[in-house]
Amino acid sequence: MRYHALRRKEVKRFRELICVKYGGLCDIAKAFNEGVIYYLDDLKLLVFDGLPSIIIMDDELIPTLVIVKKAGLNSLPYAVVDEGAVKHLINGADVMVPGITEVSEFNVGDIVAVWEPTKTSPIVIGKALLSSSDI
Repeated sequence: MRYHALRRKEVKRFRELICVKYGGLCDIAKAFNEGVIYYLDDLKLLVFDGLPSIIIMDDELIPTLVIVKKAGLNSLPYAVVDEGAVKHLINGADVMVPGITEVSEFNVGDIVAVWEPTKTSPIVIGKALLSSSDI
């Protein structure tokens, strides 16, 4: 695995990109001081101040579960699932509409956090195949 430390300019650029794409993560991103980028096969992992924060896959910035949990429920568009869906999602299943109990507003293709029923932890970060109005 290759990696390199990010220069201050690069950290600033990523902070700005995160704030533009994910406004709910902006407060956390503004506090980033040091960054390292790890190159893993077909993706890159951005670690800021020791916190795995962003995955870059196919030139798309995707927040990690770690940063979304730290930022809270409203940091990304979200869906909440019932208890019966949690085990299946943790094992890699797709989110199915019958297991969804609550959603915020999002469109097809948006990055969405899926939270467990008590809304204390996100369990999946994924791309929406349906808009919230279709659920």
